[in-house]
Amino acid sequence: MLSWQELDSGKDKKRSLPLGQGRGFFSAIFAAIMHRTFRPVVLSLVLILLPVAGAFAGGKYVYDFNDRCQQAYQALVSLRIAEGNALLKEELKEHPDNLIPVFLANYDDCLTLLFNGDAGEYSRRKGNLDKRLELLEQGDEQSPWYQYCIGALHFQWAAVRIRYNEYWSAGMAFRKSFIELKDNRKQFPSFRNNQVLLGLEEAIVGTIPDSYKWISSMLGMKGDVRKGTAQIVDFLNHRDGSAALMREEAIFFFCYLKFSLLSDHKSVWKYLDESTLDFRNNHLYVFMKANFALNDNKAQLAEQVLKGRNPGSEYLEAPIFNYQLGTALLQKMDDDCIGYFQKFLNRYTGKLFVKDAYQKMSFYYLALGDLPQAMGYKNKIQKAGNAQVDADKQAQRYAGNLQLPNPFLLKARLLSDGGYYSRALDELKGSKVSDFPNTADQLEYNYRYARIYTLMEQPAKAIPFYEATIRMGANRQEHFAARSALEMGQIYEQQGLNDKAIACYRQCIGMKNHDYKSSLDQKAKAGIDRLGGNK
Repeated sequence: MLSWQELDSGKDKKRSLPLGQGRGFFSAIFAAIMHRTFRPVVLSLVLILLPVAGAFAGGKYVYDFNDRCQQAYQALVSLRIAEGNALLKEELKEHPDNLIPVFLANYDDCLTLLFNGDAGEYSRRKGNLDKRLELLEQGDEQSPWYQYCIGALHFQWAAVRIRYNEYWSAGMAFRKSFIELKDNRKQFPSFRNNQVLLGLEEAIVGTIPDSYKWISSMLGMKGDVRKGTAQIVDFLNHRDGSAALMREEAIFFFCYLKFSLLSDHKSVWKYLDESTLDFRNNHLYVFMKANFALNDNKAQLAEQVLKGRNPGSEYLEAPIFNYQLGTALLQKMDDDCIGYFQKFLNRYTGKLFVKDAYQKMSFYYLALGDLPQAMGYKNKIQKAGNAQVDADKQAQRYAGNLQLPNPFLLKARLLSDGGYYSRALDELKGSKVSDFPNTADQLEYNYRYARIYTLMEQPAKAIPFYEATIRMGANRQEHFAARSALEMGQIYEQQGLNDKAIACYRQCIGMKNHDYKSSLDQKAKAGIDRLGGNK
């Protein structure tokens, strides 16, 4: 059983943010994290649902999450979209009064759109929300599923709209979801599914900066990261009633909150290692575990998970896996990384992380000392994709900067990001900070030593290097000083020195106009919340 003590233990606060992969919770899930993936898969079920609903007009709708619907749900969240849709079609044909298939049909749209990023597909599918809401609003208002389904659809489309850069409508959809679920919890406190989405939403609201909390409060939304996560823990600790259903996404959200917002990597890995989760046949879990590994200096594990997934054609085509595998191989300086990045670029129809992929390809050749190849890929960045997310913004700056990263430091960076620490230290040995005339290189040299010592669990050696980085780079655009403040705060938090930790987190937030500011600020804010620094 999961416990509040496990939830709040958080002894392992170290963060890994390699090459733009350290994403906030929304980035990781909503932007399809490595996002960018994937292709249209099947016709929207709304073509089936609307005629059926019309034939049933005047009758009484029910919410029957029966065995077939459960099988459809499990297929959908495993990214076997066509299989899930076929089961829903069978259910509607046999039970046209059942609204659960209407609800579950939304998983096709949202998972496909979150993973493939195709603007044309989004235009074709976005009208399905109103059509499904029209059907669901004909349900029994005395059922706990009535408001839950409506709230869940609003949440899922809020995620999709963020994915497609529609922030205002996403915010409105998120608020609608929050209000529906909060009211549903009040009316049906024993309906445990409320705990999953509402717990997630309250955790997300808990990351809003203090200066904006008056707005969320005015809109009826209050939250706390730890308390929101605790609601999902409570759901997972029960298997009765509604808690027996839809556990897959509860596990997914729980792991992301623990990993990304509570910074408790150790507990997440313990949970995953001891679980019976299927990391071969559930591609959503494959994506999650590989993403955690890439964000926690475990490139070898990411490679193992990605290569071990079921390669069957029944799964949603997800170029993200090529992006992830390319990153894992890049971080051990394996030539095959270029082929996987190219597959990602060839098959992905979206815009996110395209610039980042070209930057990674350029970095590989630069670290090898092959300047012509490095410049070739660097020159592709400007016109490719967009600069919506932090990693692509950083890639765009790299493309426009005449000064290239130091190949020596870059190779050490790649290897340490992948968890190959001995090889990374071997690259750094024999040099000192004064060997680098460029201030940015001096910052990275100090930061890289600090980071490697932190990951090797030698904080006493790391802190002086972090402090040197902050002194030198607090007012510069490079992210090294802000990241140093964040990671030093995590060391102090792990040591129980909460006042020092909070001071470091606030120092991180106080640094302006640097790379990755939004994601680093979110993590620092979550750290302050964990330690009660806002009370």
